[in-house]
Amino acid sequence: MGSEIKDRVMGQKSEVRSRTQEARNKIQEKILPLSSRLLPLAFRVMPLWIEAIGMGAVMGAIVDSNKRFKERLKEIDGKLFLFEASDLGKKFFLYIKDGDIKIIPHLAKEPDVVMRGETKILFGLLLGKEDPDTVFFSRKLEISGDTAAAIHFKNILNSL
Repeated sequence: MGSEIKDRVMGQKSEVRSRTQEARNKIQEKILPLSSRLLPLAFRVMPLWIEAIGMGAVMGAIVDSNKRFKERLKEIDGKLFLFEASDLGKKFFLYIKDGDIKIIPHLAKEPDVVMRGETKILFGLLLGKEDPDTVFFSRKLEISGDTAAAIHFKNILNSL
């Protein structure tokens, strides 16, 4: 009798987890397309220093949530990437240091790699939602500079 109750409880827990995951998926399906339309509008009027703080928080959360990603970043330590959002005319620097990512709004130093594309493509790359090879070969992403560092960074992003 006790094992029947335990089995029933375990089944209910599994069902709750399944329904919770379904609800998350539905929310993501509705929010992600909306956010890809609203983010560019917000970034057009947002001061660059606020963008850098927000991007820093997002990237910090990504790095902290994935230990392997953090370790792999050490492979490109000291590299400076410039991301240019062509649809907004904005740019920010991403500096890799000690397995961490620093977002810098302005910098007088020449970047090692420049990545240029629309906002949703750049965010998709950084969040692991876009395949770097696909967006590069479809010409949605332009890359210049240290190609070895760019390819290495691409491989790290692919591991997300």
